[in-house]
Amino acid sequence: MHFPGLIPLLIVLGLAFLLFSRPGRISNLMEDLGKGIKGFRKGLSDEPTPPAQDPPPQVRDQTNGDRAQ
Repeated sequence: MHFPGLIPLLIVLGLAFLLFSRPGRISNLMEDLGKGIKGFRKGLSDEPTPPAQDPPPQVRDQTNGDRAQ
C-alpha cells in the first residue's frame, strides 16, 4: 500500500488546522459561499436592460442639389 509523502501530509494537516481551529469559521465560509451563489443567480435572472433610445435621425445634406456642375 502506498502512503503519501511527508510534505503533502503536512499541507493537508495545516489546512485542516486552519479550517477547524476557530469555531464558526466553516459556517462563515459557507454563508459567504451561499451569498455569492445567490448573487450570481440573481444576476443571471435579472431582466436585460432596455436598449438605449434610437439615435436621432440623420440630418439631410443641406447643400443645393440642383446647382450647375
